[in-house]
Amino acid sequence: MRKRALRLPAALLLAASGCSGGGTAPAGTSSSASPPTGTTAVTEPPSESSPPTTAPSLPTDVSTSLNAIDALQDHTCAAGPDGQWTFKGTLVNSSDKAKTYTVAIAVTVGAAVQGHALITETVQAGKSAEVSAENFAKTTGQTGTCEPVVSVEDAS
Repeated sequence: MRKRALRLPAALLLAASGCSGGGTAPAGTSSSASPPTGTTAVTEPPSESSPPTTAPSLPTDVSTSLNAIDALQDHTCAAGPDGQWTFKGTLVNSSDKAKTYTVAIAVTVGAAVQGHALITETVQAGKSAEVSAENFAKTTGQTGTCEPVVSVEDAS
């Protein structure tokens, strides 16, 4: 088994957990317009000579799941009296193939990320593995919210 804990850029972690930042509308737009998203696409009506647009096809590779939180069991994430956060949990592979799990953990206070960690662990079929990250975030006291996100893919 291999195990590594890495620091994950805050922007990637927020994207993985579904958080998005607000913003103000660009100059010249109405305040009732939808808030901006991360990307903007400008479309023009097709001309008579343009070929018709088709919907993109769905991916055929389903060896990766971006939502495998059920594989993480008995997890805890808490701050000690000094405000240092520790995460522990058990990854359970109930499939008949070896799987590589990635656990992203973030501690936030309000919208501010106080720290984060990334753990990658390969678990053999029918087995489990303990995972942990120590002192990956610091808050004032024990305030904050800790949320893990788990993805899984077939082990190579």
